[in-house]
Amino acid sequence: MKINEFLKSVNIFIQKPIVTFDIDMKLFNQKDYRKRYNEKIRKKVQNKFGIYIWADSQIGELFYIGKAGTIKNDGSFGNHTLKKRLIASRGKNKKTRIDILTNDYVRDFMFKNEIKSLNFYIIYTIDGVAPSYVESILLNEFYKQKKCLPILNNSF
Repeated sequence: MKINEFLKSVNIFIQKPIVTFDIDMKLFNQKDYRKRYNEKIRKKVQNKFGIYIWADSQIGELFYIGKAGTIKNDGSFGNHTLKKRLIASRGKNKKTRIDILTNDYVRDFMFKNEIKSLNFYIIYTIDGVAPSYVESILLNEFYKQKKCLPILNNSF
């Protein structure tokens, strides 16, 4: 599934250009990989709301479709932007109860699956469009084509 074709279904809801960059496995072989990962996110990603997609850089397989930007009951957005989401904790380890940082989560996934490079697609939504709406459209399109969800999406 080519990413440009995949994103056609949400073109009217997103800002252009889409920000893309790679996270290479070599980054995680360095002692300060957490700092380097976070610096790359801070440099490449704005404090805006939208969608992010992780895909294998070599074969283009989509692994995850996520969003940042929850709308509260009063119509305001929470403060968890894409930049913050891609650096923040992904929850607690069920065994140790210790927070799993996104940089460790990405590293562990890449090592476990022998992924040399991961494409990050950062897609900012236009004003007035809920990121969860765009995420839902993309997850539905993926499901229609593959009859499953991306490997890292647990549910929809």
